[in-house]
Amino acid sequence: MISVNLDGDTERYLVAILSQEQTTSSALIDRLLREYWETIQPKKNIFERLLSL
Repeated sequence: MISVNLDGDTERYLVAILSQEQTTSSALIDRLLREYWETIQPKKNIFERLLSL
């Protein structure tokens, strides 16, 4: 479990996003971390992508 202190603006953004996406903060953080992780990974070539199917 992680506890994070947010400033007022950030907390309002979070509440708005959670409402719009109809999700939980845990699910949103999971999704954001997975998406970010994928963006920082080295790009696979076509052969590597075929092997991972």
